[in-house]
Amino acid sequence: MGIVSSIKNLFGDSQAVVIDANDEDATKHWLTERLSTHLKRDISDIKSSTPFEEYGLDSMFAVRVTGELEKAVELRLSPALFFENACIDEVAKEIASSTVQV
Repeated sequence: MGIVSSIKNLFGDSQAVVIDANDEDATKHWLTERLSTHLKRDISDIKSSTPFEEYGLDSMFAVRVTGELEKAVELRLSPALFFENACIDEVAKEIASSTVQV
């Protein structure tokens, strides 16, 4: 394992990926994976239409995941993203709609 890989693993960046912000399905999948890992539940137990509130998510999770998601979609996101949108579907739609070119 190289030094860069070691540093990424040490700081939890081994899963850093870039996804197309316009691709709602990719964003949904990314969020579903993060949520299943956080909740220590099987990914098939996570439904994209279930409100975050029902999963018992807290503000610390929202802040951390918003930061990770900003890196993944390569966009600046509102810190209130998870408070203004009730579920994974809404977050993915919000991100995709914010990237629409006029």
